[in-house]
Amino acid sequence: MTRATLGKLLALGAAATVMLAGCASESSGGSPSDDWSIPDEDPTATINVVGIVDPVAENMDEVVAAFEEAHPTIDVNYQFVPFDDLNSVLDTRITSKSGDPDVFWVDQPRVPALSARGYLEDLTEAFEGRLDGLVPATVESSSYDGKLWSVPIANSTQVLFYNKDILDAAGITPPGSAGERVTWQQLKELAAQAQQSGGADHGLMVGQPNRYYQLEPLPVSAGGGVGVTGDDMLTPDFTNDGWVEAMTYYGSLFADGVSPKGITPEQTDATFLAGKTAFFVEGNWMVPKMLDATFNWGAALNPVWEGGDPATPTGSWSLGINPFSKNKEAAAIFIDWMAIDGEGGYGEHRAFAELPANTKGLETYLAGPAFTSSEGGAQAAEVIAEETESSAVARASTVGYIEFEEILGRAFSDIANGADPAEALAAAEAELTNAWKQYQ
Repeated sequence: MTRATLGKLLALGAAATVMLAGCASESSGGSPSDDWSIPDEDPTATINVVGIVDPVAENMDEVVAAFEEAHPTIDVNYQFVPFDDLNSVLDTRITSKSGDPDVFWVDQPRVPALSARGYLEDLTEAFEGRLDGLVPATVESSSYDGKLWSVPIANSTQVLFYNKDILDAAGITPPGSAGERVTWQQLKELAAQAQQSGGADHGLMVGQPNRYYQLEPLPVSAGGGVGVTGDDMLTPDFTNDGWVEAMTYYGSLFADGVSPKGITPEQTDATFLAGKTAFFVEGNWMVPKMLDATFNWGAALNPVWEGGDPATPTGSWSLGINPFSKNKEAAAIFIDWMAIDGEGGYGEHRAFAELPANTKGLETYLAGPAFTSSEGGAQAAEVIAEETESSAVARASTVGYIEFEEILGRAFSDIANGADPAEALAAAEAELTNAWKQYQ
């Protein structure tokens, strides 16, 4: 890990400007107006935390145990909820006004929608002066309408991983060897060659099939945009040529047998580690897992659409407080420890964390053995620095993001299963236009 690489990543955040008006106006979400702040001494409390990180398989139990050791008067009841169920769980539990959960995982593009719905406590005053140790761009992504609604614990980018043993057997020169990005179109051809000549069961997988976060770079790079337009960002825009061409390509991966059907986002990492997949587009959190790889591997820049501009997804998770929580002070202490204290407890104690939003934690993360003990790890570090600085494209920022993501996800699934891309996107756009009438 070079100082130049690390400097690129830290400079990215320094370029962002965040305006947080502590007392500008009443919360757009109609949060209860009780006054509170982060106390100097820990209260005695039990907090309910809803998160999307598996407590055992993804080491969240270790994070909770470390917090409870550091703050013995606060017990954490951590409740794991699969990502696809998070919206419905929050809808049911927050609207009950019971105060459960106290803390929950917030996908950063959902901040405007969740704050508008009244699901998030305004954290601007409570965390004033405490955010200097975080990458500013992640704080900006956790803010909306001049206020801080959640506190970032992570950031992200994507890497093109490859199984070098399969590529060698197929006579394929690893992508990026000449310093250039492979195009998506070339990658599909190489993936098919790896299946035909290299013994690969799967030519190409993406880490999160049928999810907007993962697939956004395809239409963006193809010139189709992020899928939303208008001054209020409430006009769907994913039936243009760029989107149709990109989703036609996506559907062809499954139709032609290059990508496997039926493998969920929770299964893709293990599938690649099994050693029979040639190419894998996945987040930076895959790099530590590659320490367990039983094959030679490498990392390259993400593919680009032929004739288009490079694009990679960015943003990640933050933590919010339920405005009806009865334990806001204890909840804030937990969030402060997870994100801000030291190197950020979430990144420090979780083995396969995303890129830490905490700058000290980020430095340690990138200097760890996952990035320094192998050629592939060193390649991944350089890719992460380059993608984060030059190709990151934020997801659509709209108060209607939750409906947007859910409706598009169903369209992506239909396309992967053989639906006509233009028809599936047109149907989704009509459905979303109707769903967004509530905001107009």
